[in-house]
Amino acid sequence: MVTTPSLVFSDVPVGPIFIAVSVVVVFYLWTQYRQKMELIKKGESLVNFDSLEQMKTSHLSKGIIAITLSLGILTGYFLEVSTSLHPWVAYSTMVLLFFGIGALVFYVMTRGQ
Repeated sequence: MVTTPSLVFSDVPVGPIFIAVSVVVVFYLWTQYRQKMELIKKGESLVNFDSLEQMKTSHLSKGIIAITLSLGILTGYFLEVSTSLHPWVAYSTMVLLFFGIGALVFYVMTRGQ
């Protein structure tokens, strides 16, 4: 009888993972706070005048990547169903392929800026 591995999280040490993530988040927030305080001491503005354009570009990149990753998952599903490929191979290759395609599309779209 062959059993498939199930996702059991009882073997995962949740405490150390939570502590590690908390340390990283606190360090990031502390660094951001120090940066803002240094800018205030220098008398510089905290508002970046180019922030709206950066936000548009950021949202564009996230949208393209999300669309292409979902296309990769969908294509991986079709590969899994229609061929004898192992599901892990079908999904991982298609997600990576479509992520690369999405990154190239974003690069081509923003190359002239």
